[in-house]
Amino acid sequence: MSAPPDTCRAVGPPQFVAGRASAAMTWLSGLQRAAWIGRPSTYALGALVLTVLGCGTTLMAPRLLGPVDFGRFALLTTLFTYAGRVDLGLSQLADKQIVGRGGPAATKAARDILGALWLVGLLAMAVTVPVALLLAGAEVSFSPLDTVLAVGGGVMAMIANGPVTVYRAASRLWEFTALALILQLGMTAPRLAGLLYGGVTGTFAVLAVYYAILAVLFARPVSSLPSLKALVAMARLSLPLFAFTACWVFYLGANRWIASVLSSPHDLGLFSFGASLAMIGIGLLSTIAQVRYPKLLVQMGQAGEGRSSTIGASTAGIGTPGAGAMVERELLALTGLLAAIALAAILFAGPVIGFAFPAFTEATPSTIAFAAACVPLGVMTWMVPMIVVRSHRPMADAAMLAAVGFLSLVLAMIAGDRLSGIEGQAWGNAAAAFGLLVAMALIMFRLGMLGWRVLCRIIGVQAMVLGVLALIVAIASPAPARAQTAAVPIVTEGWKVIFQDDFDRLDLQLGDVGTWLPYYPGGGRSNSGNNELQYYVDPRPAGDSSDIQALEPYRVVDGVLEIRASKVPDALRARSGGYAYASGLLTPSNRLSFLYGAVEIRAKVPRGRGLWPAFWLLPSDRTWPPELDVLEVLGHDTHTLHVTAHSGLGIPAGDKSARTGAAVPTVDLSEDFHVYGLIWTADRLVWTFDGQAVFETPTPQDLHKPMFPLVNLAVGGNWPGSPDAMTAFPATFYVDWIRVRQPGSEIPKAELENKP
Repeated sequence: MSAPPDTCRAVGPPQFVAGRASAAMTWLSGLQRAAWIGRPSTYALGALVLTVLGCGTTLMAPRLLGPVDFGRFALLTTLFTYAGRVDLGLSQLADKQIVGRGGPAATKAARDILGALWLVGLLAMAVTVPVALLLAGAEVSFSPLDTVLAVGGGVMAMIANGPVTVYRAASRLWEFTALALILQLGMTAPRLAGLLYGGVTGTFAVLAVYYAILAVLFARPVSSLPSLKALVAMARLSLPLFAFTACWVFYLGANRWIASVLSSPHDLGLFSFGASLAMIGIGLLSTIAQVRYPKLLVQMGQAGEGRSSTIGASTAGIGTPGAGAMVERELLALTGLLAAIALAAILFAGPVIGFAFPAFTEATPSTIAFAAACVPLGVMTWMVPMIVVRSHRPMADAAMLAAVGFLSLVLAMIAGDRLSGIEGQAWGNAAAAFGLLVAMALIMFRLGMLGWRVLCRIIGVQAMVLGVLALIVAIASPAPARAQTAAVPIVTEGWKVIFQDDFDRLDLQLGDVGTWLPYYPGGGRSNSGNNELQYYVDPRPAGDSSDIQALEPYRVVDGVLEIRASKVPDALRARSGGYAYASGLLTPSNRLSFLYGAVEIRAKVPRGRGLWPAFWLLPSDRTWPPELDVLEVLGHDTHTLHVTAHSGLGIPAGDKSARTGAAVPTVDLSEDFHVYGLIWTADRLVWTFDGQAVFETPTPQDLHKPMFPLVNLAVGGNWPGSPDAMTAFPATFYVDWIRVRQPGSEIPKAELENKP
């Protein structure tokens, strides 16, 4: 194989990309008196600076968007990336047809590639936009406009990047650096402006316009587009090269699509937060590798094809490092750097995320797991370009890697989700990445790039690093929420019972008598702000129609209230407001409001994805926030109790309230009854589980006003996601008793009995 020329030597005039037809290229070429732009260090530093600035947009997005919108933003970003890489391998073809050549042959190859990129772009739009629009029917929906902008912007970025790949292949580092940095600039200030002023839609609208302008200025073809026959001939050469890149790019974005199936929209946003931070590092490595790997290939060519650590000898009698030793040195050095970054993430991710992204504090464990996953992912980013160039059967190798990568990713994320939700999914990414790295290393061994001992050392070091990082995470992880319990327990013995219901019957409000109202105080039958799927039924004589009441959202059996969620038959949807599920909500808002006290409920929650039982408090003045959540459990994770205080003070950008709370590990809450409580004083909020304090926080300043309780079983919504085929209906939330106590001298005559 002929080695690429030295990066300081040009192979043709700078106009060979677009010729006289491009005034933009003529102007750009006239700036060559700034010779410092052509230095490798300029591109490395410029790419680093622009990547960091581009990270600003990615980092600003979770400050301006809530978890649900950020999850949508992340999936649209993957569509943009996919469309930006669907070039059928023409960029890799430039490495084959231009590297080491000059004169008319290089000029013709460059012009053919640019013209083909326009034709491929038009075909990609015709194919991918309809497919992408079909994805708009997924649970995390996209508007057609957002989809077209994301795909169209990616295609324009692909075309605009054509001259960059050609200049890189021609070793014209000055032009490569200048144009590559101009393209990369679009991911900084322009993208941020779009996000600030237009949200998700504005982001992709700006990118589409920016890259369309650059495509016209710098990649305008100098002749007519190639014929379909000519394109097919080029594709025969380029598709084998494209196979690797396509598999790699789709692999890097696949985790968010898998997570969108496994997780609720809320959890997808949290997962995408960690995945996006990981992709920042991977993108930076990929950018640096564009300059580094051609030089490395030259050195490998000089070293020879042998697998030994040294081959031959120089005139000075010093052994020349073999290809395997060079690759090992590169990969082990990169592993050490990435391991150090992952260790820093383990130590500092919690406080940094809590300070900078308070709406995403729940994403800290998965973000740390992604930092560990970046060790094998980063090393593979370095390996892929070398395999692309050296592989003798790229289609077969790419197919093998795709099968290993995607299958292991799907299985590992499913297993991780079963074990630990989105944190488990993130660790599944690390496990799948290690498996794919092993497959890549085996291919490099077969290609003669690695010796057997080098292969074993690279794999062994990766396994050791991941194992050590996982062990550190396990040791450094904070103890369950019991470590955050109140230092001085609040004594509530002797507090006066001001409200209690042990549900010997359901006492609904009828006129001036009765306790419970069966919907929100303002008359609301659902919570559209959360995209919930249930309709709260009014079972009173003057309430809902008899066929809706027949779904029995409330039952009282042996002194236990059953709040039941059921599917609404299609024929009755018009009578349930169009909602697919019927359920129940009870509140004594017209009969009870109190300032400070101890609130308790004895209950057993249902199990099943999409179910969301809750017991909570809202202000009597009907403002929101604040809110106090005594009990929230997600049906797909009944081993975790969520307790939260929502405040209207210090609301993070892009969020609706300032939240303080904990996800408390518990036994399976769907197996038995437990007592959930909140002690609310002027100074502190203390949550209890079966009489033991599990979390406390200072009382927010806007939580010093009367509140009333609500108990309900919601279905679906941004946080729990929609029910799946495994969710059994009717689903039942069992409530044994509810009581409210306040400080006072009067001692209740009898405590509530625990009913089976």
